[in-house]
Amino acid sequence: MEQRSVLAKFPQVDHGQASGELAAVYEDIHNTLRVPWVAFGIRVMSQFPHYVPSAWAALKPNISTRYAEDGADLVRLNSIVPGPVMPNPTPKLIKLGWKEPEIAKLKGALDLLNYGNPKYLILITALNEAWHERDAGGRNQKVLGGRDAESIPYGLPEGVEKFHLIDPDEAPVQTQTVLRDIRDASLHHGPASDYRVLGVWPDYLEIAFKESLAPVALTAEYDETARRIRKIAREHVKGFDRPAGVAWRNMTDKLSPEQIAGLTGLLFMYNRFIADITIAIIRLKQAFDGPVDATANKFTN
Repeated sequence: MEQRSVLAKFPQVDHGQASGELAAVYEDIHNTLRVPWVAFGIRVMSQFPHYVPSAWAALKPNISTRYAEDGADLVRLNSIVPGPVMPNPTPKLIKLGWKEPEIAKLKGALDLLNYGNPKYLILITALNEAWHERDAGGRNQKVLGGRDAESIPYGLPEGVEKFHLIDPDEAPVQTQTVLRDIRDASLHHGPASDYRVLGVWPDYLEIAFKESLAPVALTAEYDETARRIRKIAREHVKGFDRPAGVAWRNMTDKLSPEQIAGLTGLLFMYNRFIADITIAIIRLKQAFDGPVDATANKFTN
């Protein structure tokens, strides 16, 4: 019997486990953000009854706008870590027997992740600011108008299917090992959704970790890039014309003090975690096709 390494899945309500109102919210998140996965942070916070549906109801009118999409574009454009050019993994993948269609499929997955991660940074920033009663929209006496107020199309982009996220508990040893290595190099609490998507290609993940992620993990340049995009996101959500989340004081009738404390910690953590992942996955696509391609919005015109 194959011996497995230990990489337990961090507690969360995964896609297939959601039911009722929460399942409807997950589906609405897919279609409103036009992304093929529901973020790790949302799946973890969904363990707290009432919070995600309430927060999403307040956030949706804001996050569905062209203004929010422009904020995500700005985050994406500012997510490049300065430093030497990374080696293109293509020659090593070909040497391992990869064919061009499989490489193209991998690059397509990276493009979708790079489309969604900056949107999720705007989302988690708005939720975190609103939770603490800071400015998450509606305070500047200005209502979005013109193009800013327009809604982006509803539904996944044409031809895009929802991602399959591998279960870390059930993954082969090679996959568990590289997921653990990536997690630990960044001092994270579990493998991001992105790596659960990319985990179907463990040979690639090993190359990506060694050549693109490990060299910059926990460096000052990486931390400064993360600080920069968090600031961009925070400034952008102030421009929403209504509050884009719920405050903890307004949830005291539905959540216990312990749950409020837990959510406070999770919002703070994911505000940083999603910034880290945004930068990391852009680096992976940058290694293939350069910074301009890696930071492009390829799914909403």
